Amino acid sequence: MNKQNTTQKQLVALDLDNSKEYEFLIGDNDTYTIEDKELNAHLEETPDGFTFMNVNGVSYPVEIVAQKQNEYEILINGISYCFSVETPFSLQRRKILSSQANESSTILLKAPMPGKILDVLVKTGDTVKAGDTLVILEAMKMQNAILASTKAIVKKVVVKVGDTTSKSDLLIELEKDN
Repeated sequence: MNKQNTTQKQLVALDLDNSKEYEFLIGDNDTYTIEDKELNAHLEETPDGFTFMNVNGVSYPVEIVAQKQNEYEILINGISYCFSVETPFSLQRRKILSSQANESSTILLKAPMPGKILDVLVKTGDTVKAGDTLVILEAMKMQNAILASTKAIVKKVVVKVGDTTSKSDLLIELEKDN
């Protein structure tokens, strides 16, 4: 194969179970280069709805169990793999954001949409656990429960019953409770 006529894109598969990184290049015509090995790989769907991944002429049954943005859970030959596909830039950004998230213990709970505060169920100093309802926000005639995402202590309640909020307005400030 003439490498000079091939455009290649560098990507990284990040194993979400153990954070191991697998760098690979995507070339033209279903070619992939992993650890200096060139592979010809593509997906095939059979008329009866089954999907197979063909790698260098060998077919493997594959099922995409879940996909959210660039994160995937797939079954290949009955073995589950969870990974994200990143560019070198997005991988670096992910690492920076992850390290910042670990450093910060403050959670800023913001309004997911514009609306009116119907009820505030917590006060400063309260301890909450994941799943506890903190605020009831009415938007488009529907009541939306705003929940705690983790165990935390309420540092500051910014809103009160009757307040009108815009999208991304700060509602409550929490401090993670380890």
